[in-house]
Amino acid sequence: SLYRSSAAQGYSNAQNFLGIIEESRGNYPEACQLFQAAASQGNVSALSSLVKFYHQGEVVERDDMEAVRIATVSARLPNNNPRGTETLGHYFAYGEGGLESSMVRSVYYYKPAIEEFELHPITTRRYALTLINISSSFFPDCITPPSGDNNGPEALFWYRRAIAQLTDAETVPFVESYESEIRETCASCSKPLGTDKPKCCIECKAVYYCSRECQAADWKAGHKKDCVKSLKKRLRATGKFNDL
Repeated sequence: SLYRSSAAQGYSNAQNFLGIIEESRGNYPEACQLFQAAASQGNVSALSSLVKFYHQGEVVERDDMEAVRIATVSARLPNNNPRGTETLGHYFAYGEGGLESSMVRSVYYYKPAIEEFELHPITTRRYALTLINISSSFFPDCITPPSGDNNGPEALFWYRRAIAQLTDAETVPFVESYESEIRETCASCSKPLGTDKPKCCIECKAVYYCSRECQAADWKAGHKKDCVKSLKKRLRATGKFNDL
């Protein structure tokens, strides 16, 4: 066929296409060879497939070090596939594949992937929790970190998306507890909010205030940076988050 001929001549798109066909047929050794040939030329889709193969260990023997190597190559390409950055986010989160655990690097690599397409809800939850843990590590005594350095709004945004699909005994109580805590004090002046219905940011619903004056002051102080308003705008622009 034309694709076979083109693949034999070294055209990476043809090699990758045939790799996809062979994978769909369950011919994994042939698919892996084709993906490797295409990946050696920087074919992003083929690199993505190989990352999946070595990371999941279902098609070939699991090899975390090789998955990290290929994901790193993929992530450095200008048109990189989000699977490479997602995989690096995972390995930095758990300190696997020869990488030292790093919450900051995990978020750095997860972020482009999670904003490109809907990840598995468990991965989304992991990303959200990592955001909260980063804030907690810098501000261990603060329920609501200082505006401008508060990852809470973005974390809650992704947690709430994950919770629509994860109703397990871990996710739901955590979100409910976190939401209850941030309602206790004004995010601007730290005044206890008591039982009165506090004012909240209508965009993120992740910070609460004792007055409109405090809300306006906090927006200028840094909540404009923390709020998910601009995040929602970016996600809508991809055309893949039509429910926002």
